[in-house]
Amino acid sequence: MNFISSVFEEMRRVTWPTFSQNIHNTTVVILTSLFFALFLGSADWIFEQGITFLSK
Repeated sequence: MNFISSVFEEMRRVTWPTFSQNIHNTTVVILTSLFFALFLGSADWIFEQGITFLSK
């Protein structure tokens, strides 16, 4: 029980992000994920086209 009470005590000390900070951070994560998905998808397509061209 001592552990659980200390967990609740620590949770009261946590500085939680505001709603606008959460929206900003979520937007950054989504845009970064989309950028890397497009970049890696494009690189994969380019390498596939190159290998297909070389194997003909």
